[in-house]
Amino acid sequence: MPRKTAAARRAEVLDETLTQIRALGMAAVRVADVAEASGVSPALIIYHFGTKERLLSAALVHACARDLSTLDSIVAGPGSPAARLLAALDWYSPTGPARGWTIWIDAWAAAVRDRTLAKVLADLQRRWTDAIAAVIDDGVAAGVFRTADPSATAVRLTSFLDGLAVRTVVHHNRLPRRELRSWLIHQVASELSLDAELLANA
Repeated sequence: MPRKTAAARRAEVLDETLTQIRALGMAAVRVADVAEASGVSPALIIYHFGTKERLLSAALVHACARDLSTLDSIVAGPGSPAARLLAALDWYSPTGPARGWTIWIDAWAAAVRDRTLAKVLADLQRRWTDAIAAVIDDGVAAGVFRTADPSATAVRLTSFLDGLAVRTVVHHNRLPRRELRSWLIHQVASELSLDAELLANA
């Protein structure tokens, strides 16, 4: 049986860290437990990651990598700016295909006292908002969106969805997908001076 590469072993450790974050929460994850479940020594994890906080940060980046790759494909893909913007926001939204909201909310809470994690979260959030701002900028250039500041608009739209995610995950108050999309369309229409009915058919 071929020996696992360092990259494969690292991915296994990060996957196991995410499993334990989902089950226990970030505060309760222990390096020793991750090591035992991954079949490696705690010393090896510390050697590669340095601290538990850096392990958790690396796991968060690992969790977001696929979602960000999909987001990049949506943003660079075919379709009108309105269609791409709605697709990107659907992907970000708490009922969309992205499944990281429980981890994100847990990470936000932990980041209040963890500066390393706070920086990682800020960098990841910037990736999301920059991608969405780029689509908005395309729409402004095409004359279909109106906003003086695409970046600020992207921040407001993602913040709107962040709030809905907290409501959904923490309060177990899941909105029907159709209702969430209706709210999102009205929010986007208001931000970009669009007709909501026309936007819904984009």
